Amino acid sequence: MKKILILLLAASTILLCVVILKQNSKKFGVVNPKSVQEIKTSLSINDGSGVKFFDASSFVGETALAATQTDAKVVTNGTGVNAFVTSINGRTADHKKHEFWELDANGTETQVGAGSYIIKKGDLIEWKLNTY
Repeated sequence: MKKILILLLAASTILLCVVILKQNSKKFGVVNPKSVQEIKTSLSINDGSGVKFFDASSFVGETALAATQTDAKVVTNGTGVNAFVTSINGRTADHKKHEFWELDANGTETQVGAGSYIIKKGDLIEWKLNTY
């Protein structure tokens, strides 16, 4: 009888963990990595509370800024090629904490701004808060 109770307890604990993980992945916009691979060209925003992924396939040939502005609420200083992103989805980089929004392409910080970076097929574009 003890073994059956322990087995039932273990099974219910595992089931509860699966349910919690599924709920949190929806809450924070986390997707299955296989889904990201299928998208091929993607944009992600990591504001410190979770990562949200977006399909950026339709933005090949467009700027990273244009793609980001379509998927998120973006505040910039300047416009076009001179745009410096200061806030994404209400999360403003805190200058007192030396924060800034970093734009990475394929795991490397871009050498140009979001208004100049042209998305290529297969790019993995990532916005993340960083410090200097």
